[in-house]
Amino acid sequence: MPSLALFSLVFLLAYSAPSLAAENKPVTPSSIRGLNPALYDKYEPNPAGTFQCLDGSKIIKYSAINDDYCDCPDGSDEPGTSACHNGVFWCKNQGHIPGQVLSSRVNDGICDPECCDGSDEWATGACPDKCAEIGKKFREEEEAIRKTRKTGSKVRGTYIKWAQGEKTRLESELESKKKEVKDKEQEVEKARVALEKTESKSKEDLEKKKLSPLYQSLLTHRLTLTRLRSKSQRLQSELDTLHSLLDELSKGYNPNYQDMAVKAAVVGYEELTGKAAASPSEEEKPQVDQPPQEQEEEIKDWELDELERKDLEGLLWQAGPEDEGDDDDEEEGGLLWKIDEYIPDSLYDSWEGVRDTAIEWMIRLGLIGKKKASKTSIAEGPHVAAAREKHRNLSNELNKLNNAITNTENTLEKMDKEYGPQAEWKKLDGVCVDKVSGDYTYELCFFGKATQKSNKDGATNHMGTFSGWNTAAEQGSFDYYTKQLYKNGARCWNGPLRSVAVDLSCGTQNALLSISEPEKCEYRYKVTTPALCWPDETEGGEVKSEDEEKIKEEL
Repeated sequence: MPSLALFSLVFLLAYSAPSLAAENKPVTPSSIRGLNPALYDKYEPNPAGTFQCLDGSKIIKYSAINDDYCDCPDGSDEPGTSACHNGVFWCKNQGHIPGQVLSSRVNDGICDPECCDGSDEWATGACPDKCAEIGKKFREEEEAIRKTRKTGSKVRGTYIKWAQGEKTRLESELESKKKEVKDKEQEVEKARVALEKTESKSKEDLEKKKLSPLYQSLLTHRLTLTRLRSKSQRLQSELDTLHSLLDELSKGYNPNYQDMAVKAAVVGYEELTGKAAASPSEEEKPQVDQPPQEQEEEIKDWELDELERKDLEGLLWQAGPEDEGDDDDEEEGGLLWKIDEYIPDSLYDSWEGVRDTAIEWMIRLGLIGKKKASKTSIAEGPHVAAAREKHRNLSNELNKLNNAITNTENTLEKMDKEYGPQAEWKKLDGVCVDKVSGDYTYELCFFGKATQKSNKDGATNHMGTFSGWNTAAEQGSFDYYTKQLYKNGARCWNGPLRSVAVDLSCGTQNALLSISEPEKCEYRYKVTTPALCWPDETEGGEVKSEDEEKIKEEL
């Protein structure tokens, strides 16, 4: 009991010490316990011996500061005690970084890490001063981080240099392709005009050929063939009906019935179909060899179909009846047609006459076979097919150029927005890191996809595809590039689509350090990369907390 009374007396004296000191010697801001040095100018004594609360709500006696009674609504009169719940106690932490805690935690008997010097427990004495030890360890860790950042920053510099060269190359390539597109557009337009001209002339030539007696005769034969097929089908249908009637009559015929007309019809039908039974006298007659009758080969329906489908217009482009030619002949004659692609438009009409004359004489002399019709459109003639092929090839080349330009423009846009402030991340596009964890190998390809591969059977699960950076941070800031999101992976059994959140930090190498699954099928990777090793002057306001930054400014 006496010891408890003694402790109470010591505690009371400790609290009253500032007041007694204020009466015996002048009070200065630096002597006010728990006061942040940044606020010293607000606590300068005045001749009236008063203090105005920082929020301007009240004016109190200067001696009421730290008297363990909360006078100011904002708690500014009690920086060194726990009287005000909304006050702040500042720790000097000599040998380490200054810190601060809420006034409510002052003298609560708990050692707060923010005050490694134990100054927040000035009355209880519960916490020793560990700032020298903690400060030393902190500085060692900071030095290790600084070295890592310095080395990583050099690697990042090579990424930036490479990106600058790549950007210059892409920009130069883009300009070159745009010029090439203009030239190619002119070529395509010329080919289009030439194709239309060739098609028009081909149609005129075809219409002339259609007026030939041979073509008109072919049309007449086709029409006749169609009418004959129709008539043949109708007669066949009638014959089948007649056969059916006579067959039924022969089955129900009564030989004893003396209707000679019916008998003659039945006998004739049986002889026609070979169903007549031989009489005994006929069976005994010796068989006389008869010369075999020549049977006319029956025309198949598919042969008639093929004749009706025959491309009569295509036949007009063929030079003669010899449809079957050697491949060599086709190649030799084809060379003259291929030359069409290289003849200027201004000389095409003259060349066309020379070409046709040359081919005609080569055919007559037996040097080559006939002119082959285009396989793609036989009715057009080879000259139209060649013009169309040229136009198609040029159009395809133009489309490829435009697609390449679009891809290059998209890449340059990403280098300005998506690949970091200096496009340093472009170097890592497609670079993969992996790590074995348990029965699986996890792989992450930057800006690509994340996968999970079984080490037992090799089965692979798609974990997600790159969808963006840290949307919770301002675009372009350091924090913005500290997280990547990979979404829309394969669906888990009875669960959601797999996804990966990648936490990025500065490192000398691109490495996947750890994998965790805080929620079902929602994974978290920790990855280091030199691309995030920003220089100190840029990193200062981004990496450090707001409290530490304020403290640095105050010091």
